[in-house]
Amino acid sequence: MESNDILSKAVSAIHVGGKETLRKPPVFSCSEQTHEPFRLMETPIEFENEEEGFLWGAVRTSGWQFDGDRSDIHDVFSLVWAALLRAFGLSSPWLIDEPHVVVPGELGARHLVLQQCPWSLSRDADFADARKSMNAWTAFGFHLLDDVFAWGRCKNHRRPSLPPLSDESSPAWADAVLRFLRQPRDVILSYRKYPLWIYFASYERGITIVRMPRIRLMALKSILTPFQASKARGEDALALFANGIPNAVPYTVIRKAQRILSITGDGNKDPFILPIDSHCLFVGDKTVIAIRENCGKELFESEREFLLKRRASENLVFFADSAVKWKDPISAEDFEGICLDLLRREPGIIRAKAVGGINDRDGGRDILIDWSAPLSHENSSVNISPSPNHEGIHAGGVRPLRVIAQVKSRSKTLGKRDVQDIRDTIEHYEADAYLLIAYPKISSALVDYLESLRRRTCFRTEWWEASDIESRLRRHPDVAVRYPNLLELRSGLESSI
Repeated sequence: MESNDILSKAVSAIHVGGKETLRKPPVFSCSEQTHEPFRLMETPIEFENEEEGFLWGAVRTSGWQFDGDRSDIHDVFSLVWAALLRAFGLSSPWLIDEPHVVVPGELGARHLVLQQCPWSLSRDADFADARKSMNAWTAFGFHLLDDVFAWGRCKNHRRPSLPPLSDESSPAWADAVLRFLRQPRDVILSYRKYPLWIYFASYERGITIVRMPRIRLMALKSILTPFQASKARGEDALALFANGIPNAVPYTVIRKAQRILSITGDGNKDPFILPIDSHCLFVGDKTVIAIRENCGKELFESEREFLLKRRASENLVFFADSAVKWKDPISAEDFEGICLDLLRREPGIIRAKAVGGINDRDGGRDILIDWSAPLSHENSSVNISPSPNHEGIHAGGVRPLRVIAQVKSRSKTLGKRDVQDIRDTIEHYEADAYLLIAYPKISSALVDYLESLRRRTCFRTEWWEASDIESRLRRHPDVAVRYPNLLELRSGLESSI
């Protein structure tokens, strides 16, 4: 296959993102070979409390490959390999240092745990397929990186070291960076000819600075261009989503990187930002900065949770007087979609997933919900009373509640005959509760039946009508915007015109 065809097909696969990228690796003569120094392990790594193992790899070199202290080699190569996998949408790695077994302070190797891999690895066959694909992408990236590292010239070239930091021949910016970092004691400052860079690092501070020729960094940026992230400002971090993988970068980390770029005289005030789970990389015009910080999915979810809570409270102010104008005829598919989206915003919802189809049974779609319900205090064994004059502090906690919701839309009021076999539906899904979501509303006879079912059985029953949906849309107008063919959310001023 021609190299242009390989590149074209690889780029197309990357643009698809997620699982498809792993399923469509580039195929070329050496795609199944290991390309040192990037080595994927042949068995998964497993952690306590994790259901699945992870793909993982290592950057480990020897003295005959690179002379002298190889901390810079292990650090830079692992960061770039991780960045490449993140840019391709294959993983957001977590990097783990392995100290040298003999030389104190030297980085003997660097391990990559390939977290946020879009492919399930629950079976041995899944792991084997994913590893084969990841190896092919790694090989592809190795070849692309030749413009950055000039692999053929790296082997068996000695690396002269820079003079001590106090010497005038040290980079002019090194002392200023040291002062900014409050004089860390473990600084490594070195020069290497193949690959060509000046390397500055403090593992104590979690900082790596690599100064490279401008043309090499231009090549690196072009390789990482598949990382085109959608961004949103959170409370404490910048949230990014690209190629199916979420990350977030604390603002403190961004400000630190910008300050270091300024100190080094890079001049790029808007560097290329690429986070992985354990670090964030900032690529300027002449400098790459990596800062060790948790930039993974947990921080992203924390920022999203804050954003949703803030948005809901803001919407209560800015959209409190909004009116919903439904568009007839009601699209059953859109109505089911908007109900599912609103359910996922309800407090305590763990999961909400549509099951069945609109043509099942009586024309409605079911939604299976896992809802966290507070535990009763009656059976609590914890009752710590600070004094006789105060009530005790009872144990809290929740238990999962399985709810089956049915979504139904009609041109008029829904009656008892429109909702049949409720008990059979509850028992079919082994649910604890039943929720009916109906447009436009339900009849009084159906209300009486749902309430009697609640009294006569152990099942909980509840219902939403159009008015209940509208009140939730006023809290979450971003959901309404996604369904322009179903409804329109108008402000009070617009409604009065």
